[in-house]
Amino acid sequence: MNRLTRIAYLGFIAGDTKAFTIVHQVSFAILLGASAALLSVLRPDSAVGHEWLVSGSVLLIIATLGAVYSEKFSRSWVPNLAIPLLDFLALGLCRLGTYPDGAGLSILAFTPVVWLVTSFRTRGAVIALVAVLVTLTPVSLFGGDAPVDAARIVLALILPVAVVLVSGLTIGLETRLSSVNARLTAALERQQSLTSDLQRTSALLRGTGASVDVGVVVFDENGDTAFKNPAFTSHLDATVKRLAGAQFTSNGSGDADTTIGSPTATGTVIDDSAIADGDMFGADGHTRIDPRESPVARARRGERFADELIWVGPQDGDQLALSISSVSWQGHPSIAPHMIVTTQDVTATQQLIRARERILASVSHELRTPLTSIMGYTELALDELENDSRAAASAISSYLAVVQRNSDQLLAMVEDILSAQQTPSNSFELNITEFELAPLIDDVVEQLRSTAADQEVELAVESSGSPTISADSKRITQVLTNLVVNGIKYSGPGHRVTVRTRTDALGIGFDVVDDGAGMPAREVDQLFTAFFRGDAARASSQRGVGLGLSLVKGIVDAHGGTITVSSTEGAGSTFSVRIPSRDKGTRP
Repeated sequence: MNRLTRIAYLGFIAGDTKAFTIVHQVSFAILLGASAALLSVLRPDSAVGHEWLVSGSVLLIIATLGAVYSEKFSRSWVPNLAIPLLDFLALGLCRLGTYPDGAGLSILAFTPVVWLVTSFRTRGAVIALVAVLVTLTPVSLFGGDAPVDAARIVLALILPVAVVLVSGLTIGLETRLSSVNARLTAALERQQSLTSDLQRTSALLRGTGASVDVGVVVFDENGDTAFKNPAFTSHLDATVKRLAGAQFTSNGSGDADTTIGSPTATGTVIDDSAIADGDMFGADGHTRIDPRESPVARARRGERFADELIWVGPQDGDQLALSISSVSWQGHPSIAPHMIVTTQDVTATQQLIRARERILASVSHELRTPLTSIMGYTELALDELENDSRAAASAISSYLAVVQRNSDQLLAMVEDILSAQQTPSNSFELNITEFELAPLIDDVVEQLRSTAADQEVELAVESSGSPTISADSKRITQVLTNLVVNGIKYSGPGHRVTVRTRTDALGIGFDVVDDGAGMPAREVDQLFTAFFRGDAARASSQRGVGLGLSLVKGIVDAHGGTITVSSTEGAGSTFSVRIPSRDKGTRP
């Protein structure tokens, strides 16, 4: 039963040719055979030609076997022609064997007629008409003892005419179906082409979105997120981290599943609306933004704006700077307008701008102080010139000494700034010579003893021999002087600064050690950054623009050497300078 059901399914639903042929032929054979058998049984008194029925049954069996094994034929048109013709012959014999009661069997002729027409179209219609005229029409005309008259002829021709009409109708329907099928096929191909283009475009857009560092999020007409790229998720994660100040996780795929809290917490799921909440400030970094007026919240409401700068995170902590823009997009009148929001992490740029502003303020202040002193003492000296007394000359001399000291400070600052321009490209001009390091250290320390004494700081040298070094002696003197002066400035009264010669695997050099206040770890990482000054330096009365250590590192790097620093708050700092030995082949 299951096999018959499967054959029926394949023939009528799935469109399998062999299954359709088998179902078609078996149905015709059963219907014709059963009808003829019933007539012969139910009308025993009629003149039934059993020999004709047997012959017809044999032809039906042959035709059915041909349908079952139709794939055995080398040419597909053979069974489509032979089987319907055998059906016509079987139908004619059964019609003859059951005459006159079997007249109703003639209607079964439309089964092979349709088969021939669908297989061969017009030629099939002609073959079907001839087959009807040969197998069925003679029975209707000449069967029995009734004379052939006009009425009988008309009755006999009804079936051929009906065959012609059905054939024409079948051909017309098939033509229309073929036309519709062709249009559907073309439409399907266009749809497949459009789908393929859409998939390629979607893949290109997603690939482009994933490859740029600009965050993109699209909101639909309801304010719901329709699309977001990984960069936006990255900005979202960074924002949530700063807003929450807690642990969070993200799958990094562009889907919002950021969770705030410890692993044992219940977990609060945060989506892109998190950018609209928390500590958020305007471009100045101080004006707090109401969450309801945040750029993302406004974009959800359909507002448009360009390059709005916000700072996210506590003012005294690690802040994130985002530049956010919002535009409206409607690709087609049938599509509701969408809002496209772009976010760009401009933290590094804004920090540079802030650093530039701090540098300008610091340099302006540091330059203004000696300039004010120079101008003031110059005016005093000019006033004293009106007096020719010896006391006036002495006063002028002291005034000029102050002017010279402040001028030297200005010159040193300007030289530091000019030298700082050489540091990024290591474009220092070096005059490499061989010299002993210990005498150079002694000279520098001796020159700075008075400065140390003024600050009540003790200077000491610990030398283990006098190694010979190949370097620019002027630049090495500049490095050592800068480090020792910094030690004197920031150690404070009662402390000690020691210079020690060192030779190790890194090369030949020295350590400058102080037992002052030291520095926090967060400042140590930035010590060699141009214009950086630590909290203690800014709070002290010591002048400077934060270029000394940047210049020191630039000079050491130009020599191919290394400079490291270790510092502990309350225990002092150690600066270690090493210049590679000549025999190691690392000379600049």
